[in-house]
Amino acid sequence: MAKPPPCVRRTGVAGSRRGFLLGMAASALPLSVFAHTNDALKTVIGPNGGQVRATLALHLELVVRPTEVAVYVADHDDKRLSTRGATGHVVLLLGAERTEAKLEPFGENGLRATGRFPVDPRLRVVVSVTLSGGKAQQERFEPFNPKVTAAAKSAAGSSR
Repeated sequence: MAKPPPCVRRTGVAGSRRGFLLGMAASALPLSVFAHTNDALKTVIGPNGGQVRATLALHLELVVRPTEVAVYVADHDDKRLSTRGATGHVVLLLGAERTEAKLEPFGENGLRATGRFPVDPRLRVVVSVTLSGGKAQQERFEPFNPKVTAAAKSAAGSSR
């Protein structure tokens, strides 16, 4: 058999490289399509009027009111996840003031703590959640978004 002309060989090599690169791009596509970044989530107001952040496994929505801190848990498709048997902890930092509270399950997908909590745009909050049988997921909420805070206050006022 005769050897194929050199241009066919080059086309074949380029085609296999192109196929390899196309395959690699296609295999990475689902990751980039479904990835949620906290930069993108900064603009989102959650279904309960709070700020939303993403951990490796969860979406956490934080609502801070003067007498309550609530965290709502969902998966990355925003499907509510049960908090039955879950545990959580929240740390609120405002300047030198530090407030800590244990989060207890409530409702279908919530964890909350009651007490006295600062509500201020300079607030930084660290939330840790462990769903029943799962690994601890931790996320920072900073900067605290005053627009979301106003939405949460408005939602709280309209629900009373």
